[in-house]
Amino acid sequence: MSSVSPTTTTTSTTPTTSSTTSTSSTNPFAPPIQFNGVISGLDTSSIINALMQAYEQPQVDIQNQITSLQTNLNDYQQLSADLLSLQSAASNLTSSADWQVMSASTSNSAVATATTSTGAAPSTISFNVDQLAQANVLAGSSTVSSLSSTVASGNFLLSSTAAGFGVTSLAGSSLAVGSHSFDVTQALTGGTASTTSALASSTTIGSSNDTITANVNGTAQTFTIASGTYTPSQLAQAITAATSGSGTPLVNATIDARGQLQLSTALLGSSSSLQVTGGTALTSLGLATQSTASVGTAGAITLDGTATSINNVQAGSTTTLTDGSGGTVTLGVGTSGLAKGSFSATEVSAGSGSLSQVVSNINAANAGVTASAVGVGTNAYILQLSSNTTGTNGNITVESSPFSASVGSFNSITQGQDAVINVGGSNGYELSSQTNTVSGVLPGVSINLVSAQAPGSSPVTLSVTPDGKAMATSVQTLVTAANTALSDINKYAGYNEATGSGGPLMGNSSLNAITSQILGVISNVVGLNGSTAATAGLNLNKNGSIDFNATTFAQAFDANPSQVSSLFTQGGTLQAASNAYSGSVTLNYAGDATAAGSYPIVITQSATQAVDTGSVVAGGAITSAENLSITSSGTTATYAASAGESLTSIAQGLNAAFVASGLSLSATVKTSSSGAQLVVSSDSYGSAGSFSIATSGTTGQLGLTANGTTYTGSNVAGTIDGVQATGNGQFLSAPITNATLAGLTVQVTATGISGTATNLGNFDYTPGIAGGFATTGYQASDPVNGSITSTIASINQQISSLQQQYANYTPMINSEQKMLQQEFNNMETQLGSLKNQGSYLTSEIAQLP
Repeated sequence: MSSVSPTTTTTSTTPTTSSTTSTSSTNPFAPPIQFNGVISGLDTSSIINALMQAYEQPQVDIQNQITSLQTNLNDYQQLSADLLSLQSAASNLTSSADWQVMSASTSNSAVATATTSTGAAPSTISFNVDQLAQANVLAGSSTVSSLSSTVASGNFLLSSTAAGFGVTSLAGSSLAVGSHSFDVTQALTGGTASTTSALASSTTIGSSNDTITANVNGTAQTFTIASGTYTPSQLAQAITAATSGSGTPLVNATIDARGQLQLSTALLGSSSSLQVTGGTALTSLGLATQSTASVGTAGAITLDGTATSINNVQAGSTTTLTDGSGGTVTLGVGTSGLAKGSFSATEVSAGSGSLSQVVSNINAANAGVTASAVGVGTNAYILQLSSNTTGTNGNITVESSPFSASVGSFNSITQGQDAVINVGGSNGYELSSQTNTVSGVLPGVSINLVSAQAPGSSPVTLSVTPDGKAMATSVQTLVTAANTALSDINKYAGYNEATGSGGPLMGNSSLNAITSQILGVISNVVGLNGSTAATAGLNLNKNGSIDFNATTFAQAFDANPSQVSSLFTQGGTLQAASNAYSGSVTLNYAGDATAAGSYPIVITQSATQAVDTGSVVAGGAITSAENLSITSSGTTATYAASAGESLTSIAQGLNAAFVASGLSLSATVKTSSSGAQLVVSSDSYGSAGSFSIATSGTTGQLGLTANGTTYTGSNVAGTIDGVQATGNGQFLSAPITNATLAGLTVQVTATGISGTATNLGNFDYTPGIAGGFATTGYQASDPVNGSITSTIASINQQISSLQQQYANYTPMINSEQKMLQQEFNNMETQLGSLKNQGSYLTSEIAQLP
């Protein structure tokens, strides 16, 4: 009987003497009691079972087929999971970017450590840590006798972000308690001049190099710097002092985060200007003469959405802002004006004004400042404010007048200080950071400062080297995934010599092909300089697995990372049809489904940039002022060219405007025997880099075309392997649906092709070890077209069909069983009847005389 044989139905017949089954009358849920051949004496139950076994055999055979297929299904599902894992592990190592793994170390970890991220490259640099970043701490100059003593006469403004935008003081009136937003929508600046490189760590000024001549706000000036040997910050102070003939400096000098000298007029706004014209100190300072004056800009700032213009004010002065609801803020302007950007300040409620209340309210305000009541003696407390962030930009700005009567002025216990490192010694430069993490010295490297060094200390050497051990871990993951797949294929489809038996899938040609593909990737790969898998520690074992020596790999990678990575990563080389196209096609993208091969590249259109070339300008300078507006992707950059300004200066001004507006455009000057021309071009290729130019004022001098004209580049056009591809700038992409190319994308830099189909040559695509494994995994386990996926789908279909056949047999089996039971019941009934008749006849005969 099969496991799904129908349950025997309980029946009863008359007369009771011939009944084959009956049910207990005491328990309606009890199983039926079987009576075998009460009349006939036959084992009818066994007879029925024997007859049913033969009848059920087709269903049993179907169940056995389902069980066998289910076992195969589980095996294939495991192999699919193995190959999907192989594809995933391989995909993490196919790109060159996946192999840019570097480690950083320093010669003195007690002074500084370093970490790497994307973009790091092998390099070495030395530096000294001059100072660490620290947070600003303020303390009241006067003490109070208890925590309940009054320290504030009213509400006050507090900020830990305003200083970073040039704000020196804040005072509020009628402001709502809570946070208030400030947005400098237009920077307030003076005329400026700056160096293009960092100052040396030490500069000596004497009689031969002590003067700067400049036009300041339209007036010629000569400044003489006091003799001495200066650090960069000391030199800036000396220059500022040199411009203070009347007691107020005309020019303020500062050092920026890159260690570069910055000069700015003390007058801020559109009436200010600065033009460095000469002097003996320029070479020592790294300054150059300016062909035209740098003009300051008027500022604009909003307080809670209400805008206020600021123009022609002195550095260090104040301006008043309104919030639109009756509140005002008096804001102090720093020496360099106001920088563009947003910051906030919080109007803190003084509450009762007690020390404990003020401390509590400040800490609850979340203004980036922590307040403390510090006991400094018996019945003596001071109010202390600490910035929650390091650096000068985190300096605390607090409204002082509500505290003056009881706390006095706030003294700076610890100045907000940027971290400063000196890179390269006496001939190097200084670099500052708001925190003790310094970035930008080397690409992809962060220096973590631990302690400052005493003057004269030995520099710290930072070394960035390839991290072979880290890459070995990633490769080990890949090899483990490959070996798991190979092992399971052998388990299910291979032959076990020890047991003399094969796996349930033995003889499957597609699985044998996958094994060959995986092993073939290792045996056939060739990298740079003829390197093989063995040079990277990969070898094939006799048992059909891959051996990986992590030590050999790490040593090879550390010695030559590009050679090792070339074994694993996707790549390609153009076999150029002529020398003119050599190197003009490079790989940009290949998918896991992209097949290795050699593909002809035929181009009908080279990619071009959007370009607007002006006309030749006599003398290389314009005679009248002209305003330029350049628009790209909905954003406009403007530049006001002044009368007499050179094309070189205009190009510099335009480039600065492009950077400020985030436009990927460039302005250059093209010179020839006939003169100079201004050229504006997109940085990118293709249609995405289009722009338009509008002019006002004295138009037409530059020869840039009329307003409304849009300049657009061309996308590359052509075919890959005869398949029409899509161009986007210089990138040519095959259809993702193409079974062979599967989205293969190449960058084409060949120029000068337009309208004529030009064969650049054959591009040989090589997937490398990782790409080869990824392709093998994809071809097997892809959810739509994978070979194993298709097999699994076929098995599921077979199981489903067999299950339906199995189900179709069940009612027939139930019917047959009922019929046999009924026939035997009928037989017993007939036998019982005959027996009764026989007994009757016997009784009658016995009564005969």
